[in-house]
Amino acid sequence: MMEISELDIPQTYKEKLSSMGYRTLYPPQEDAIEAGLLSGKNLVLAVPTASGKTLIALLAIIKAISERRKALYIVPLKALAEEKFSEMTILGLDVILTTGDYDVTDKRIARHDVVIATCERVDSLLRHSPAFFADFSLVVADEVHLLDSPRRGPTLEVVLTKLKGKQMLALSATIANARDIAEWLNADCITSEWRPVPLRKGVFYDGEIFYPEGEKKIENGDPCVSLAHDTIIEGGQALIFVNTRKSSQALARRIALFFSEKKINSPPLRFSESIYKGELEFLSRFSVSFHHAGLSGEDRRIIEDNFKSARIKALVATPTLAAGVNLPARRVIVRDVRRFERGRSSYIPNLEVQQMLGRAGRPQYDSVGEALLVASSEKEKDGLFDNYINAPIEDITSKLAIEGVLRSHVLSLIASRLISNEEELHAFFSKTFYARQFDIDDVLQNVEKVLIFLEENELVSEFEPTPFGERISQLYIDPESGIILKSALREKMSCIGILHAVCATPDVEGFYLRRGDYETYDAYAQERRGEFLLDVPDYFYEPEKYEIFLSSLKTACILEEWISEIPENDICSRHDIGPGDLYRLRESADWLLYSFSEVARLFKVKRRGIEDVRRRVMYGVSTELLSLVSVRNIGRVRARRLFSFGIKNLEQLREADSSLLSRILGEKIAASIMEELAEGKKGKIGRMKIDTEEEVETEKEKGKATHKEGQMRLEDF
Repeated sequence: MMEISELDIPQTYKEKLSSMGYRTLYPPQEDAIEAGLLSGKNLVLAVPTASGKTLIALLAIIKAISERRKALYIVPLKALAEEKFSEMTILGLDVILTTGDYDVTDKRIARHDVVIATCERVDSLLRHSPAFFADFSLVVADEVHLLDSPRRGPTLEVVLTKLKGKQMLALSATIANARDIAEWLNADCITSEWRPVPLRKGVFYDGEIFYPEGEKKIENGDPCVSLAHDTIIEGGQALIFVNTRKSSQALARRIALFFSEKKINSPPLRFSESIYKGELEFLSRFSVSFHHAGLSGEDRRIIEDNFKSARIKALVATPTLAAGVNLPARRVIVRDVRRFERGRSSYIPNLEVQQMLGRAGRPQYDSVGEALLVASSEKEKDGLFDNYINAPIEDITSKLAIEGVLRSHVLSLIASRLISNEEELHAFFSKTFYARQFDIDDVLQNVEKVLIFLEENELVSEFEPTPFGERISQLYIDPESGIILKSALREKMSCIGILHAVCATPDVEGFYLRRGDYETYDAYAQERRGEFLLDVPDYFYEPEKYEIFLSSLKTACILEEWISEIPENDICSRHDIGPGDLYRLRESADWLLYSFSEVARLFKVKRRGIEDVRRRVMYGVSTELLSLVSVRNIGRVRARRLFSFGIKNLEQLREADSSLLSRILGEKIAASIMEELAEGKKGKIGRMKIDTEEEVETEKEKGKATHKEGQMRLEDF
């Protein structure tokens, strides 16, 4: 067995890795070393979860920086970026995390030895400056199987195509056709089935777990409740995947009620003041919780941290968790292998199911990990074995030829001057993963359609970007969004018109109409018809378009409620959404409002109204509170409280007696505000800021916002 001490890396890092628990190499890690990981070779690794991909990446990065080379670490999600940043900070690497502002190209980012970024952030940096990563020689692409994702795959593919020529290290837990990806990246391929904890797969049906090699009896009853209880009494943790949020909450409650009967009790955890607070705290009394995208970031972190520490024993999650942070468990149960999308129910691809099942087995805790599917009939049990347990996973295939996703990437290639004629365009796409898998003429046909679209909408002209096209590419929004925002420009724009314009773009994920919503928002649309900046479809002649219009109007109305200072919990309850949904909507709207303002600037249209709406969305306040919330530690609740006491602007706040502020806000907060006001005399007050989610949503005292680049955006107005 190879030791860390034997590797050709600096002694200081050997000691740090040892202090972090890394001493010997797993077989896949040894294979990577022998394949030339530390000598600059391109490698693609398709190895199971928990078999050591993180250490492989760290070793490659350590070797690179010891040779005065820089490394770029690409991840698909912000949560993973945070996780990797924490690991590398502990190791003592000169690392920076950048996941935020797509319209800022801070050259200071590239001064660090290691840059961790989401794929979209890397793409945006390359759009602003194609040579941004010229000094970087190592590229680590984590979760490279996401090339198969229609949403993220094309961006990852384009980014890796742009960065070809550097040392590539591509990592994934599950790739059927890893050699195809390796050949595309001119890399050696390492595949392995080795796991530190052996994985045992099976199907649960009618009180028994059926494995290929035998059966195991379980107390009969609600399948997932029984399996969770069986796991806990054996000293393990259970992670259960279901297909909807409501299912995750309902199943978690059933498990908790069963655990209460079995006297499985724990001190309750404390959660944020959201619509889920009571339910989460009740469940935590029995070591149970649920996890889905509707939760606030704070609550998700509490749940994840307590599952890692084994304080939470049973966690019911939607599949979004499978693509997020690393949360292994003794037993992983996938209850639902079907999901409803695009108007119909369909089976989840085996690739996704294996990503979930692969989380079974905790290194250093479990001798075996159990990965189970749940059947409701004998026929379904056989089908689950045939389609998932014993079936090969699907090949990764390029999604680059989708015409909709090509719009943005073709525009970026032209706007950043990477291509200037048809020959160069064809040459670039000939280097893509798509060209390796399929007939390049297919994607080029769609590229030609995209070029016509971009020219007709005055984004490009004969392989040259127009000022409009160049700005839209830099803003990192869909060209269709740019066209919509341009068409919405008016000298006079109402608040709801501005909100609706940004919510009508494809870059804002809107909310569907529920039962009764059609009539509500139809009446609202007719009442305020003259305020919309976009054409209102005729509900009689264009019923489908009109329903889409009402959906975007509903989304805009949710934002309007937010800036009208309606409490977050009331908004969430009224529309059956979670605080996480509202936060993501605000985040998307913030960026689109900034983009709308930039389009207005480009076409010399007054943008003050857009900027005011953006600031209101950021803080969730009426116009009269905007000056107060420009001070750190004053959010929507505190600002309204000050206003009600007659302190209505910055001047009155500066003149207010400190004892009065202490009575209104508390002594500690009042002191921090007085200090902030004193600094404001030097020009710091009045800037736009983005507080952390907790500062805006719960008014808790969280101290200074993080200094990691990309977490804050400061814009002067």
